[in-house]
Amino acid sequence: MRNLIVLVLFAVFFIFDIYLDVKEGIPMLHIWHEVALFVVAVGAIGWQLYVIFQKNLSISHLNVELLETKKTYQEWKLKTRSNAQEIRHMIDQQFGLWHLSPSEKDVALLLIKGFSMKEIAEFRSTHEKTVRQQATTIYKKSSLSGRQELAAFFLEDILSTPETTA
Repeated sequence: MRNLIVLVLFAVFFIFDIYLDVKEGIPMLHIWHEVALFVVAVGAIGWQLYVIFQKNLSISHLNVELLETKKTYQEWKLKTRSNAQEIRHMIDQQFGLWHLSPSEKDVALLLIKGFSMKEIAEFRSTHEKTVRQQATTIYKKSSLSGRQELAAFFLEDILSTPETTA
């Protein structure tokens, strides 16, 4: 926008300068040079307006896409909310069967979500070493070998295709 204002000011300056040159009797060759510069300035202004129009059009399209994506996301959230709550309840039940402490439950859930040890430590305002120790305890209590098995324990059945009956 600032470029457009500068170009408009140049165009105004050129028109005023040409007017003064004609009034003072400056040679026509000089005036034609200034007219050519004026035409270039007007062309540049036109180009800037075109570019601005294209960018605004692109922004409008992106805004429409964003709104559609947000709508799709909200629909997805509504459709999956009850299932997610049920799955979360089942995960909590399994954590109970493993006798995980509240802190271990929090860490286990964050591990399943895929956060790093460092991120979990930051979320929980604790040391990374503490999170690693809690993760080791979780794996021991659950008889699982690590993060991948922990996530797979809960996701395998959810993500598997339904079996067909013959």
